Amino acid sequence: MKSLRGNQIIRLLLNIAFTGFILFAAVGNNQKNLPLVYIFIYNLLLFVPAWINNFWFLPKLRDHKKIINYLISLIGLLVIETIVLGNYLQWLYQQFNTKELVDFTPLAATSSAPESLKEYQYYFDAFPAIIILIILMAIGYSVQEFLSRIKREKQIRTQQTIAELSLLKSQISPHFLFNVLNSLYALALKKSEETPDVILKLSDILRYSLYETKETEISVIDEIHILNTYIDIERLRMPQNAIISFHYEDVKDSVKIAPMLLLPLIENAFKHGTDSTIGNSYIKASLSCSDKILTFNCENSFKKTSKKDVGGIGIENIRKRLQLIYPAKHRFEIEENIDLFKVTLEIKF
Repeated sequence: MKSLRGNQIIRLLLNIAFTGFILFAAVGNNQKNLPLVYIFIYNLLLFVPAWINNFWFLPKLRDHKKIINYLISLIGLLVIETIVLGNYLQWLYQQFNTKELVDFTPLAATSSAPESLKEYQYYFDAFPAIIILIILMAIGYSVQEFLSRIKREKQIRTQQTIAELSLLKSQISPHFLFNVLNSLYALALKKSEETPDVILKLSDILRYSLYETKETEISVIDEIHILNTYIDIERLRMPQNAIISFHYEDVKDSVKIAPMLLLPLIENAFKHGTDSTIGNSYIKASLSCSDKILTFNCENSFKKTSKKDVGGIGIENIRKRLQLIYPAKHRFEIEENIDLFKVTLEIKF
């Protein structure tokens, strides 16, 4: 409703400006020094049908789509306005002893009456200007409505994007937290002395998941911290022969990215890259970052089976989020073969 009132105000101001321009032109063309009040009244009467059309008929047509009712109303309005304005113009002709329409308005377009209707020429003088103003202002109305529709559609798309991003975040967080809880459960069964430390790290991840992800962007340093926290937890349940490394360089605290963007990639690597049935399982992740580009690589050993859905919800959500947040500013590639799974992500700022 606020947007609608705003459009009406803009439309009103544009109409006032256009009316003022016509009145100014009428005064400037008053070479016979005719009383200005009569000229003002005539030109204002010219605008009445255009105003009624723009502020009443066209909005009703837009809302109800009843074109027959619109045409009947418009034709009725034209007939009434032509009679009123024609009679007033006849009086002006008689009052000031002239039949020059240009003496009263800059919109001095006329049409010739048939021979049988010559005595009613003043109606044919008034009618063309009425039509001209209705058409011009209807075009203005249509242009403004078109621009307003584009704006509304953009707002709707923005709201849909925000809603979709929120949904994707809500899908990611429980997914990786479920895996962390499994790790904690395994340690608790072993009565490991590392359990309290893991609980603290889990609380750190929970805090990050609940609060940091509400932000549109966070520092890359914060994302790295949560990656290291997650890796520390997962190391505890990994096979002895698993090799896990995460290197990062040239990272500036001022660089910001969308939260929870890298963690699902690391999670996916742990899910598929440290299987005890793989001879030399490994995970190698690296991150480099500058003011212009962020590059993240994650490679892991891989044993393809018919039961595994590599990537799963995490990878798909990352792909969707990248398309929504960084359209045309990212590169996301996955390389998969018989014993290797590699993800490459580039984000341009």
